[in-house]
Amino acid sequence: MARVDDENRIGIGPDAGERAPLRRRRALLDSAILEFSTYGIGGARVDRIAARASSNKAMVYHYFDSKEDLYRAALQDIYAGIRDAEDRLDLDLDDPCGAIATLVAFTFRYYIDHPAFVRMINTENLHGASHLRTAGDMSGLNRPVLAKVEAILARGVASGTFRADVDALDLYISISALGFTYVSNRHTLKILFGRDLLADAAVEKRLETMTEMILRYLAP
Repeated sequence: MARVDDENRIGIGPDAGERAPLRRRRALLDSAILEFSTYGIGGARVDRIAARASSNKAMVYHYFDSKEDLYRAALQDIYAGIRDAEDRLDLDLDDPCGAIATLVAFTFRYYIDHPAFVRMINTENLHGASHLRTAGDMSGLNRPVLAKVEAILARGVASGTFRADVDALDLYISISALGFTYVSNRHTLKILFGRDLLADAAVEKRLETMTEMILRYLAP
């Protein structure tokens, strides 16, 4: 049976210190995200996850109780990833329109740059969010970005730039939906309409359209 602490296979030397377990877990999570986003939870194989992380099945089950537990951890991780990136956004409250444009562009490009995120969200929706429901309370992850949107809206209303009846969550969902659907459905849309939606010119045009739609909606 493979050893749980097989240092050579996971590429961590015996002097790696206290950070070694964190790196092992990180490598397994990264591998799992790729596996689950490619094959779904049913088609994913723990053997492939372990091998891609230069590890073994014993190591996987050392950190995670089951494949389902690993999948839930991967879901939590991808959501934490986008929330962390949102938290680092520099949104200028003195320029509400510019702040919204920045958020729209960031969200759209995040989906383009993180296809595994998009595929895993689609997979989880196919399962009725059954795994996310048992992943623990994740509401705290969403509060910072919603607080930012609320602050932008408040500043826009105060300056007469935005209408006063916009709900922050509804606005965030609208921004997300405009980009997510475009990216997640790009393959079928390309076949149906003959356009490469991720060509540079198409992406720039879509971003321009999305930004205009949102800002027109916010206008008083």
